[in-house]
Amino acid sequence: MQFYMGVSRLKLKPSKAYNLCQSACIMAPIASAKTSLKTYTSPTTIEIHIMFQQLQQQLQDAQSQQQALVQVRVLNTEGSTYRKSGARMLIDEQGHRFDLVSGGCLETHLSRHAMQVFNHGNPMTMEFDFSDPDAPDWQISVGCRGKVVLLLERLDPENEYGSLALYLQGRQRTQASWLVTDLQTGVSELREEQPTQQDQQVIEAIDPAPRLLLIGTGPDTDAIINLARSLDFQVQVIGCQSQSLQRFQHRFPQLAQRIEADELDAYLDNTPVDYAIVMTHNQSLDADYLSQASLKDLPLVGLLGPAERKQRVLDEMSAPAPVHLAAPIGLDLGGHGAQAVALSVMAQVQALHNHMQAMPLRDKDGGIHD
Repeated sequence: MQFYMGVSRLKLKPSKAYNLCQSACIMAPIASAKTSLKTYTSPTTIEIHIMFQQLQQQLQDAQSQQQALVQVRVLNTEGSTYRKSGARMLIDEQGHRFDLVSGGCLETHLSRHAMQVFNHGNPMTMEFDFSDPDAPDWQISVGCRGKVVLLLERLDPENEYGSLALYLQGRQRTQASWLVTDLQTGVSELREEQPTQQDQQVIEAIDPAPRLLLIGTGPDTDAIINLARSLDFQVQVIGCQSQSLQRFQHRFPQLAQRIEADELDAYLDNTPVDYAIVMTHNQSLDADYLSQASLKDLPLVGLLGPAERKQRVLDEMSAPAPVHLAAPIGLDLGGHGAQAVALSVMAQVQALHNHMQAMPLRDKDGGIHD
């Protein structure tokens, strides 16, 4: 099972029964929620998209304050829904919410139920069916017409922040791992080998976060770093131009390393990456870095700069160009300045990472996430 793109897969085994709740009204008291039982009769494989950096920051903040959280996880979806399986939202004890699992139609209701989970500590599953013609008016009025199953879990210092901490550990590994959560007890564990599915259990296969190497430390690097991080990429930066590197390290302490072109292969032996962008703004340096064997077979190696510069760089290279060289890197989106360049560059990286064609959604057959 593979995962490069901030996407992993979650498998739901047919279970004995989920204990699910469906609200009668989003603003109604918790006591008015209906409880129903549902049994899944077939396995479902679903993709999950996680904002790794945001979750990591929220976890660090909670840990530093010894604060409890409730995590809302999307376990399963059918039809049109705002977020897909594996999406996560965090709620603190003051009711503050971090991220969304819907377009805003469920969040207030989930905050109310989160208070129950804070109090009793037990995991809670909930189902909302927006396709039901007999559903309450607030459900019928929302834009989506699908079903969503959610799991609410208490995370605190006593359980070492449970499945969230383990998930983030898995994302920082270099090999795939599996997060196993018992739906009855809420206990989670991270395994290095794929486990056998059991009843009342969720298994989430976690691949490492995609790793992007930026070669160059100019001021236009900043915008790419910030955008890439927001898209869940782990970013590494190297450079060899002393003044530029010093200025960069002032902006991003401890992020960049001084690595000469002839040191790149040894560096990448110990620090594997998935994609690389060469952007030193120096023709000879660009050629030297692109000549290194460690870049040859990466899925994407980008060269920043105008098209007419590409051939001059290639002419200076001492070895064949990388197989998947994109020069110039980026999609034709228009615009000017560092932010526009970052958007163009990361749009191409993101499309490749997600195996997408970077086409207008209006021209696409099927669903947005298909």
